[in-house]
Amino acid sequence: MNGTHPPRRRPLHAGGRRTHLIALPALTILLLLSGLLVPLPPAQASTASVDLKTAGSYSVLATDAIAGTGNSALSGNAGTSPGTAITGFPPGILSGSIHAGDDHALTAQADLALAYADAAGRVPTGLLAGDLAGRTLTAGVYKASAALAVSTTLTLDAQNDPTSVFIFQIDAALNTAAASSIVLANGAQASNVFWQVVGGVSLGAASAFSGTVLGFAAISIGAGTNFIGRALTSNGTIAMASTIFMTEPPVALGTAGSYSVLAGASVVNSGGTTLSGGLGVSPGTSLSGFLPSLVTGSTHLGTAESAKAQIDLQTASDEAVARTPTATVSGNLAGQIFNAGVYSAPGALTLGSTVTLDGQGNPNAVFIFQLDGALTTSTASSVRLINGAQPSRVFWQVDGVVQLGASSSFSGIVLGQAAIFVGANATFTGRALTSSGSITLAGNTFTTEPAVHLGSASGYAILATTSITNTGYSSFDGDIGVSPGTAVAGFPPGVLTGVIHGGDAVAAAAQADLAAAYKDAAARPANTVIDGDLAGRTLTSGVYRAAAAIDISTTLTLDGQGNPNAIFIFQVDAALNTAAVSRIILINGAQAARVYWQVAGEVMLGAGSTFTGTILGLAAITLGADVDYLGRALTANGAVTTHAAHSTGPAPPGGNLTATTAGATLSRVTLLGTEPQFATGVSSQWSIVDARGTGAAWTLSVSATAPTSAAGTVESEARVLPAANLSITPGTITMGPNTDARTGITPPQLALSNAPQTLIAAVGPQRGTYLLTPTFSLMIPANAFRSNYSGVIENSPMNPYITVLTFTIS
Repeated sequence: MNGTHPPRRRPLHAGGRRTHLIALPALTILLLLSGLLVPLPPAQASTASVDLKTAGSYSVLATDAIAGTGNSALSGNAGTSPGTAITGFPPGILSGSIHAGDDHALTAQADLALAYADAAGRVPTGLLAGDLAGRTLTAGVYKASAALAVSTTLTLDAQNDPTSVFIFQIDAALNTAAASSIVLANGAQASNVFWQVVGGVSLGAASAFSGTVLGFAAISIGAGTNFIGRALTSNGTIAMASTIFMTEPPVALGTAGSYSVLAGASVVNSGGTTLSGGLGVSPGTSLSGFLPSLVTGSTHLGTAESAKAQIDLQTASDEAVARTPTATVSGNLAGQIFNAGVYSAPGALTLGSTVTLDGQGNPNAVFIFQLDGALTTSTASSVRLINGAQPSRVFWQVDGVVQLGASSSFSGIVLGQAAIFVGANATFTGRALTSSGSITLAGNTFTTEPAVHLGSASGYAILATTSITNTGYSSFDGDIGVSPGTAVAGFPPGVLTGVIHGGDAVAAAAQADLAAAYKDAAARPANTVIDGDLAGRTLTSGVYRAAAAIDISTTLTLDGQGNPNAIFIFQVDAALNTAAVSRIILINGAQAARVYWQVAGEVMLGAGSTFTGTILGLAAITLGADVDYLGRALTANGAVTTHAAHSTGPAPPGGNLTATTAGATLSRVTLLGTEPQFATGVSSQWSIVDARGTGAAWTLSVSATAPTSAAGTVESEARVLPAANLSITPGTITMGPNTDARTGITPPQLALSNAPQTLIAAVGPQRGTYLLTPTFSLMIPANAFRSNYSGVIENSPMNPYITVLTFTIS
């Protein structure tokens, strides 16, 4: 998406049958405020930012080598120069490119040297020493003649000026402890924080770091670190382990992040709306139309909890407003594709059909839309997330009214300042939050965490990269597969309901889908930290993060709270071990198909234990003797060993098979009486959604009544054309997010008839969303007006031809 760079904005305060008609005309003829605002001078306004030039496109840049382990994700480039060694990609992913000793990296290193010299040459405004834990620093240039450490939390306060610049000149090393954090407060931006470090840089495991490191030695980044910024060194190597790099962090929601719906005045609902999160109103207290059973989270009406959530919401809105825009947008965004960035809209925006947000393979990609006016989406419109984009990282900061059309599909978090209206049967993957307005709902479904899409890997009970070894009388519900290895042993005596894929193309495709699923699960923002033994605990839906090994010694209970769509994701940076005869129990609607264990280390399931969920592993998996397993054991980097284990494939996530179709108004034609004419027209976008999760085949059929023109003042009798004169061409089929490949879906041009005919057939698995925009063509004979007619008739009162189309999805 291209756009101009606007000025920074000031933070604010305050399966069925559908019938359609096609109309086919047979014939034609040819305040400005001044002197009232006194700007406050920002703190340290004289400190200019450091220009990184081409080095700014890199997440990591080194001279010698880059060594990555685990599931790292970079939002920019990775490069070395003059060295060429870059390892760990894959399994690591990046939105940018790898530049190993090429001219691009050489230029970036030259620009980095200039940036390093610039930062080092700034005049200090303050001196630092020792451990910065617990301190709050405002903008400025800080000098340290010895090593610096951050053992817990360091806060950088911009004092409500998002242009504030922080420069740290460190003559020795920089070390941060495990689980430490650098917090940016009151508008501070990671892009304006610079760490010029002469010595080595070591960031502790599971820490949170912000800013650009301008290094002159080695940089080591511990496992599970979240890094908002860039790691650049002019003289050393970079080592990282399962590190997430972001140049634009997500907006922090605070306690507002626990709500599906949060309003200032009231919430009014009609129909069977379901919420996967909390429901709140503050300072108002009005709520109508809700049954408690339809709200998974807590309800807070005018309470201290909802008041605090409103404070956090306003802070989040101000933060979103303060982000520096990368482009401007305006008008109707229908059909447009946006990459990650900050988009400023000086007025209202409309989403007329489909808007696509492309994560470019980076599940940490952040999208922020800053609207000075209203946001309106049309009926059946959709916000599509592709290539790893996540709804939890999409933010719509809207000053005006938000109006979402009926049957639309919306993704992201609305940070509103006015009323929000959600049309009938619209689905909302995200949160609807407004500081000062009411929210009106009508039979909507709110989900805050989508399921992890397994693709073709969902059909496997066991999937490994090197080998599968079984002993004893094991039984598995589904396929088993190995790729790129080929070794499968122990079948028989082991048995399975599916097929063995030993190193074939089918297993290779499943491994590719597993890799994508692993990265998706690993990149979800965690809302709870866990550690140690989970025995005896009851956990509700959410994303749980563990920086070290996890054990289950007795019983772990997962509570769906009455919501069968509840998602449980466990991100484990080390090993997962369950004891003998331990159990994982699902209660109150929790579904095995919506439980995911993303594990970087080895998985060991104890003998006689009962395990539930899908393991997305990056190392070996061992199923002990007589393990009962409701789920899947899938590893993207290791072997699977089983002994007399028994697995049952989880019931797929529940959903329906639906189709949204439309007719068209065709073009006018002029009959010359000598040859037929063709009236053509393009339909609005169709969608076919298979949310059943089974992978079963489906068919879209269509039938048509004969096109008929009623009698008019010129023509005394009705005219009827054969149904076969009307044809439909589906055109190109595109895929929505989390959708299986469209391989095998080859719709033909079809001449219609009174009897149902197959228009599109999916052999399966074709799960997800498929989009198309068909065209219609009607052949009108030369004598369609009257049998002996020739010549042109102007201003004919002839009625148009009408046909009724009936679509069936099954």
